[in-house]
Formats: sequence, C-alpha cells, structure tokens
Amino acid sequence: MTITIDDIKRDLRVTHDDDDALLDVLLDAAIDEAVQYLDLDDLPTVVDSSSSEKVAPSLYAAVFLLVRAKYDAATPDEIIRLRQCAETLMAPYRANLGA
Repeated sequence: MTITIDDIKRDLRVTHDDDDALLDVLLDAAIDEAVQYLDLDDLPTVVDSSSSEKVAPSLYAAVFLLVRAKYDAATPDEIIRLRQCAETLMAPYRANLGA
C-alpha cells in the first residue's frame, strides 16, 4: 500500500481538487525526504492483520507531517515543530547509523 493524494487530502481535510497537482509534488518531496533521512531506497513496510503490505504506520504519519509542514504550516516555528515530529517518528527506522 502506498500513500496517495486522497490520503493526504483526508489528513489535511482538503475537500477540493484545486491543489491536487501541488499536493502530488509535495507528497513526492516528502517521501523523497523521508527515504533520504532513513538512508533507504523505499519506505519500510509492514504486513497488517489482513496480510496486506503497507507503509509502516509511524512512517505514514511522518510523511503526512512533512507534507503538512510544506502545505499548511503558518509560521517558520510551526514548520520546524512539524519536521521535528516527523523525524522523531522516522528515527527508529534509520539505517546505516555510524557507518
């Protein structure tokens, strides 16, 4: 399971299609930022109770926070707080620390 624009729109409570192109770019940027931070090629996945593979829940939330920081944050301080929260959620999945 991947993170979709519809997932992002639900999280941001966006009910219109006017910003879909922007949200698509911001989602791609957030995923790219996350995999670079993690030093991985893709976002880690887990298998849920229905045996479906999906992005690990905390990473799902981290990507949402990164998109929110780019799309919805009102101040530089808010951007910093959202990004710090995202990094906290991603930290346990980081690879190659100290390598």
